[in-house]
Amino acid sequence: MYPRFLQFGAFAISTYGVLAALAALCGIALWTSIARRTGLDAAKIQTAGLLAVVCVVVGARLAVVVANWRGFLEAPLLILSAGTLTSGSAAIFGVLLAAVAVVLYLLRAHVPPTRALAAAVPAMVLALAILDIGNFAAGSHYGAPTAVRWGVTYSSRFAARTAGVPLGQALHPVQLYAAIGHFVLAAVLIMMLRKGVRAAEVLGAALFADGVLRFLLAPLSGDYADASALFHIVTPAQAIAMLMVVLGGACWIDPSWRARPSQPVVHHA
Repeated sequence: MYPRFLQFGAFAISTYGVLAALAALCGIALWTSIARRTGLDAAKIQTAGLLAVVCVVVGARLAVVVANWRGFLEAPLLILSAGTLTSGSAAIFGVLLAAVAVVLYLLRAHVPPTRALAAAVPAMVLALAILDIGNFAAGSHYGAPTAVRWGVTYSSRFAARTAGVPLGQALHPVQLYAAIGHFVLAAVLIMMLRKGVRAAEVLGAALFADGVLRFLLAPLSGDYADASALFHIVTPAQAIAMLMVVLGGACWIDPSWRARPSQPVVHHA
């Protein structure tokens, strides 16, 4: 679609980079707003959000450098490319680094981590929705060929070179499917928090719903046909989605259930 937001000679600002920045701003704003309504220190939550963004960006770029250190030594400006953030493994490393850093900061700042992270869940899902639109614009994580009327056709050689998206062929806009699902999920999670649902249940709902969404969208992705199948049943992406569903369901288990004494068995004559 539109992988480059602005072009100044040889220097280009990617649309994904712009939307990634927008996702970070919207995520921090929503997290801060929810935290304020739930009685948390909004200033500390805002600091935690900024820390998370820095860790995601730095962690993702470090992962790219480590994985391609020889190429980086030859072309160091590669690390400045916003396109590196679209790499799945790099993004995962960045998110893990951010999670550890934020939890340590919350503990040091005497902010209840459980409540703070529950307030962060809708914000993270909202950020995912905006990043899905960024993937659509960049051509990354593109969909499988399709004959549906709403199929999209990419024509940008830049997108083909950076994301590998095929040109001149109608594809499922799977990134937009994911964006719609994440926008709806973010709204549901906000309503759950307003109704006072347990923090673990909010996290469980996010994991469960996002896992179902990813499992259903996997067959519509462009790399589904070439993906290896675990036990000849599901792809690695679907296996991860199933794990998310299981973990989400586990979060819904009421801890007090284990402490309840078993009911005595009454024998009737």
